[in-house]
Amino acid sequence: GLAETLREHGRVTNEVRTMGPAPAPAPVAERLHLPPGTDVLYIERLRRLNGLPLSLDLTYVPLDIGTELLGADLENTDVFRLLEAVTGQRLGHAEITLEAVSADTHSAAVLEAPRGAAVLMLERLTHLADGRPVDLEFIRFRGDRITMSGLLHRNR
Repeated sequence: GLAETLREHGRVTNEVRTMGPAPAPAPVAERLHLPPGTDVLYIERLRRLNGLPLSLDLTYVPLDIGTELLGADLENTDVFRLLEAVTGQRLGHAEITLEAVSADTHSAAVLEAPRGAAVLMLERLTHLADGRPVDLEFIRFRGDRITMSGLLHRNR
């Protein structure tokens, strides 16, 4: 999760802006292996690093698991830790896509960025250890406040 990743860079805080059941848009339902229109738990959070807006996170969780998160303290607890606790499983793997996009009106307002500003959009589909997709997130990071880096290993 973000707080784990950035702990050396400062304090990450979460503001839950919206949380509740909602019909899954068709692409979301497909990625989560659910029938179209199935209700999912939708969570919108503003994440701050040292008080400055860093990311707008839109999260979709299958409702059979998501219902357990409704009373959880998402402002102080990472969603990934809660998913592991609720399911009794460790998270397995995640598929990620990262692209630069222009901030839409909503994202720009929430992130306190100019409309059309560059944002890094991370799409992440996280699976439980048994392979079940359990969390689909669309995370828009302010492009002027984050750098992504990684280490790649070649498989032979």
